[in-house]
Amino acid sequence: MMAERHIQDPETEVLFHRPGNLHMERLVPDGAGSMCFRLHPWERAKDRSELVLRGRPQNEEVLVRDARPSVKSRARKIDGTAQSEHADWIKSAQHAMSEGPLKKVVLSSLLNVEVEGLDTMDIVRRLALAHPESFSWAFSNPEVGTWFGSSPEPLIKGKWPQMRTACLAGTRMAHMGDVSDPWTEKEREEQDLVTEGALQALQQSGCADIRTSERQTIQYGPIEHLRTWVDFEATRPLEEVIQALHPTPAVGGTPRTEALDFISEYETHDRAYYTGWVGMEEGEDLSYFVNLRCAHLRGGIMTAYAGGGITAASNAAAEWAETRNKLRSVLDPIVHWEP
Repeated sequence: MMAERHIQDPETEVLFHRPGNLHMERLVPDGAGSMCFRLHPWERAKDRSELVLRGRPQNEEVLVRDARPSVKSRARKIDGTAQSEHADWIKSAQHAMSEGPLKKVVLSSLLNVEVEGLDTMDIVRRLALAHPESFSWAFSNPEVGTWFGSSPEPLIKGKWPQMRTACLAGTRMAHMGDVSDPWTEKEREEQDLVTEGALQALQQSGCADIRTSERQTIQYGPIEHLRTWVDFEATRPLEEVIQALHPTPAVGGTPRTEALDFISEYETHDRAYYTGWVGMEEGEDLSYFVNLRCAHLRGGIMTAYAGGGITAASNAAAEWAETRNKLRSVLDPIVHWEP
């Protein structure tokens, strides 16, 4: 059962940067405010409390890239998911795929690093400058610590009831210059499964006027993804539409139940708010994003998360490298660290 925790106190800080915006913004806590910010946990998280802050959005500084070299704190690796353990999970997933209905499962890993002197405003600033077309944010509270991230994947956005969702999957290192190699069959198949899952969910939840875009390649820091937009008209309450869409095949797998059961059995860490969703609504304007490329900071320890979609065609070494590249996209703008 999902519980909402409305946090209305002056010690809670929410900072965010909307994709393509010039300003960073702050949500000033106000029980009568026009905006509601939500941080929603992973479907199988140990603590399934959704954190909610209502307030008034307030423009902060204009984002300006400084020409001087960036001075970053150093991060010291403590521990995290072992590559051998990750490889064992992949082997088990592919065995399950050979015997049953499982087609794809998203397996994640975490990395714990020791850090000093990180400022919440500076974290969001650095993430927004590194990923200007993503949703960068931080939620800080003495009880829960600081969660932050920069997501390239809208879960649901638009002016109600005219909505859209992004189907994002497939990952490779970003190409430089004009020439780009074709995406592999594994990457295209992985993205097709995500798109098919979204279309099926929207149809089952009674949405109307469902339309898909052409598949695109988008860049996110050092990596690229495949993305297909799906536009639709919602005909049922927001909560029902989100429940139909999430967890998407991009963070869980397909079929959903089998994939979530596999993750619960094999992953040895609690995802908490990683691969949940995060964002805000203001009247009929909605902007919620899948909580990818995120980390949790508390007591000088930062826990960063990364995952990848596993199919029958996956290679364990390549999948591990993909998670390291995704960790780079979160950590590199903020700290110096060694993979």
